[in-house]
Amino acid sequence: MRKDKIFKKENKKISSNIWKFYLANFFREWMFIIPVVVLFWQENGLSLTQIMLLQALFALSIVAFEVPTGVIADKLGRKQSMIFGSFFLIAGSMIYGFGHNFFQFFIAEAIWGIGACFFSGADTALVYDSLKQTKREKDFKKILGNAKSWGYLAAGISGIIGGFVAVYSMRVNWFLTAIGMFLLLFIVLLYKEPKHFEKLQEKNYWKHTKESFKDAFDNKNILFLLLFYSLLAVIARISLWFYQPYLKAAGWDIVYFGMIWATFTIFAISGSKFAHNIEKYLGVSRSLWLMIIISTFSIIFMGYWFALFGLIFIYMQQFLRGFNGPVLSAYTNQHLSSEKRATLLSIQSFSGNLLFVIVGPAFGWIADTFTLKVALIFTGVIFFVAFSSLMIWNWRRNKLK
Repeated sequence: MRKDKIFKKENKKISSNIWKFYLANFFREWMFIIPVVVLFWQENGLSLTQIMLLQALFALSIVAFEVPTGVIADKLGRKQSMIFGSFFLIAGSMIYGFGHNFFQFFIAEAIWGIGACFFSGADTALVYDSLKQTKREKDFKKILGNAKSWGYLAAGISGIIGGFVAVYSMRVNWFLTAIGMFLLLFIVLLYKEPKHFEKLQEKNYWKHTKESFKDAFDNKNILFLLLFYSLLAVIARISLWFYQPYLKAAGWDIVYFGMIWATFTIFAISGSKFAHNIEKYLGVSRSLWLMIIISTFSIIFMGYWFALFGLIFIYMQQFLRGFNGPVLSAYTNQHLSSEKRATLLSIQSFSGNLLFVIVGPAFGWIADTFTLKVALIFTGVIFFVAFSSLMIWNWRRNKLK
């Protein structure tokens, strides 16, 4: 009887990770700078090529640290990993707040990237194992969708405030963002590491990393999802950095940027909230094609109907942003083992960032050399071809089984 009581008490503590996960997602998106960050960079003398290069350098820092931090999460614990990450995010925000040139921004981006790496895979791995311990794995998609909704809510609130603050000083938004990162650290400290999670017994870091990469490439289901995620992540990131120049070209005043950004979250929340039901209705294959069609054709139409109807297509992309996170994460986690879950999720993020390092700056150069309209249409066409090729490969692979 006493053991049952202790077990129930332990499970109650583990279950509390869920509401903490919601709050952590809220404060991670408490970013006042995002609706005007491209304008902030341009105000400090950066071109679109330099902005994409800056983001490529950010992605490179993630490429360098993504897998090592994933291994740290598997070896030392997911909570410990996120504590480290919180400190890096605080430092990155503060350096950005005091920075004035490309080099200083790069330092801030690199530190921010390391902080993001410590969270990547660790947060969802902790939640998944918490649910596994309490026998609630089937709720993962729903809980992840709810958590994303909390994040989008925070992005909307901070975005509106950030737009008004930017009229007086875009720099102040970085210091307000740092406050959110401090609150994130406080929430992370409250996490309870699930007992289901066991720290790796392997002492050889490189052996664990090598085996995780081998698992990713040997398991063709994981490989397909890794490549699909990479393409989706890159086109979403390219689109994101084009939004603000696009809105500026459409004649929107900076004071409205925060409010427009906040409306994005309404669609992202909708996509996240209904992801479970939509995916259940469509199934795997049609859900993936939905992601492909929306992500590629919406950016093509943004360029074709430049500025006039463009906001509609941005809203479609935001709905997809909310939808694809819970769905792809659930698909991926189904194929992962607990002891390597964080590392393999980090490999997935690693691949997306590596691809952006390779191709990202080229799209900024196209926008600077030709026009933003040309860059948008070119981006959509190239990625549609890439997605279609990947889907054909996966279809043929399954057909030959």
